[in-house]
Formats: sequence, structure tokens, C-alpha cells
Amino acid sequence: MGGGMMSGTMMSGAMGNYPVTPGWGGKVLDYADALNYIKYGQTHGTVDAQTNSVTFAGSNVIIHLVAVQPGYQDQTFELHGLANPTIIVPHGATVQLNLLNMDYGNNMEHTAVITTTPPPYPYMSMMYLGPPQVPPMPELPWRNGNDAKTAQYAALGESFIASAPGAYWYVCPAPQHAEEGMYGKFIVR
Repeated sequence: MGGGMMSGTMMSGAMGNYPVTPGWGGKVLDYADALNYIKYGQTHGTVDAQTNSVTFAGSNVIIHLVAVQPGYQDQTFELHGLANPTIIVPHGATVQLNLLNMDYGNNMEHTAVITTTPPPYPYMSMMYLGPPQVPPMPELPWRNGNDAKTAQYAALGESFIASAPGAYWYVCPAPQHAEEGMYGKFIVR
């Protein structure tokens, strides 16, 4: 992988500013599926609420990250009930990073890019982040209805090997999102 510190494979998908529809390029989940996704994600990793971190162990790590889960502040990622937590994975682990977009409205597509560039981030963060450390997944379209319980949601994932110890950042590079706080630390140790 050119320029990156971690090797990976990206799952296919499409991008654009639109609500999720069947055939968008990734998974489409209903509300019950979205809740199961969140619940499943809470069974992986150890939470430390005091340090706002989730630590994963083992050689195969599954992370179920949520973009703007209802009930949380806008422009945040959620994992294990924490907003923008520090994610810690073991060096050499195969990481399955999954993302569910629960946000709603124009320009509320989200993705996660792993970078070495620390915050703060400008409005056009994608121009500032430099080469990604893992091939980024496409932007996930926003949910297709205002009512969270009847809407459908976009989900997608990618797999990579955490091959280089160090401190990284997972960032939503959509305009203004990282500037408003949609990022967290990603540590490989």
C-alpha cells in the first residue's frame, strides 16, 4: 500500500450526497439491524470510560463504529457508548473496521480515514490529512428518513493489518465534519 503504515483491503462501495437506497454499494440495515450492529460491537473490546478509550486484544479485532448515533452530539463517532473514543489495537492484529451511518440530512454522509495527522482540522480536512494509512472506505450515505425507527441505514467495512505501532487518528474527512470534532485517536501497540 503506497505511503501507508498499515496494509489493507477496501470493501467496495459508492459515494455521494444522498440518502441510503438499496444497491448503493454497501449494506442497508433497518433499525433492528442497526441496534444489533451496535449491540454486537459492544461485545468486543474493553471500555475505560474514565479515559474515553476502548482496548481490543487478540489477533483478530472487530470494531463496530457508528457515525452520529441518535442521542449523541452531531459530528461524532460512537463506540461502546463513548463519543470519539481512543481505540487501541494490538500490533500485528487483523482489524475489521465497520462503520454504520445513523446521521440524517443533506451532506451527512460519513466515512473514516486513518491518518497520522493530528487535530485540529480545518474545514476541508481532506486536503490537510495527507495520504491515508489505510485505504479509506467510500462515504456512507445518510439514513433515508427522519424517523430513526423506520429509516434504513448504510453500513460498510474494511479489513487491514495493524502493521506499524504508533499513534494515528480516525477522521471523517467530509467538509467541516472533522473541524467540528468528528475524529478520535487510534493507537497500535
